[in-house]
Amino acid sequence: MLWSATARLSANPSPLHLPVFNQSITVFGKSKPSRVCCFPSRAMETNDDTSKAKGLSFDDFLSKKPYSPPTWASHLKPIPSHVFSLAHLPTPIHKWNLPNLPQNTEVWLKRDDLSGMQLSGNKVRKLEFLLAEAVAQGADCIITIGGIQSNHCRATAVAAKYLNLDSYLILRTSKLLVDKDPGLTGNLLVERFMGAHIQLISKEEYAKIGSVALTNVLKEQLLKEGRRPYVIPVGGSNSLGTWGYIEAMREIEEQLQIRSNRVKFDDIVVACGSGGTIAGLSLGSWLGALKAKVHAFCVCDDPDYFYDFVQDLIDGLQAGVNARDIAKGLGYAINTSEELKFVKEVATATGVILDPVY
Repeated sequence: MLWSATARLSANPSPLHLPVFNQSITVFGKSKPSRVCCFPSRAMETNDDTSKAKGLSFDDFLSKKPYSPPTWASHLKPIPSHVFSLAHLPTPIHKWNLPNLPQNTEVWLKRDDLSGMQLSGNKVRKLEFLLAEAVAQGADCIITIGGIQSNHCRATAVAAKYLNLDSYLILRTSKLLVDKDPGLTGNLLVERFMGAHIQLISKEEYAKIGSVALTNVLKEQLLKEGRRPYVIPVGGSNSLGTWGYIEAMREIEEQLQIRSNRVKFDDIVVACGSGGTIAGLSLGSWLGALKAKVHAFCVCDDPDYFYDFVQDLIDGLQAGVNARDIAKGLGYAINTSEELKFVKEVATATGVILDPVY
């Protein structure tokens, strides 16, 4: 989401004024004037004012290509050697007629919900890099972990199937449902269509053991069976996955360059669920030409956790910057009835349906 206003926006926007979306929502904005850009995970509106010149062609999809970073990120290490073309890029940016905005404020959408179908949202950008490494390492199956309706796990299962890899999903759910068939609702339907191997774990066991240990146990089991597993962390959020949204910042810069009215975004507001998206956007904005302030609203955990986690990710790229310098205004909230009311109001007023589920 992008916004524009002649009045200066607060450097620390209040959660009372900005909704908490799922991880694939991102808001960008500016102060003189101020503009905001958002990556919705699900939307109905189809207005598009960006160039299709760099859109994915028939020949590009599923191709593996050598990767060259933006010039401003060429000092980061390690630089990925290859990337898979899994997403339909660039995704459009267009103005969003959000109701009740402050005077002289514009809001813009970065439509990452149009990056694919089952692979839509911010998950696929990370998977382009992660699965390129998996294939390079000779993996024959993918392990990942998340909530029972994790968009990341769904996208991973689909992407793995595209590349003829098996997928193993560890899904967190309530203790009452661990021993029951999870059914065919939501993302589970897609995952079962993809032939994913699903293991349920209670929220209590998940909290006790931790996602890293759980995936490592499964990895060891598969190795003993003669498989070659590749582990992707929660949300695809590690230093390699961070490149997905470093690359997204280059894409935004290029889209802004071709606009005749030279739109400039000053603030980026992103929901933060696993940390990789905010790490890539913050680092890309800091190093690149955009220089927008990046604000994150956490859908889980607390600000200190994510500052530390993002710091680990950017340290893994030898960026030499402080997470608290490049990511501002981390706030905490959870899905509430007020948020759902906001989603309904937005849909009624604009035709854009936001998905508040992580």
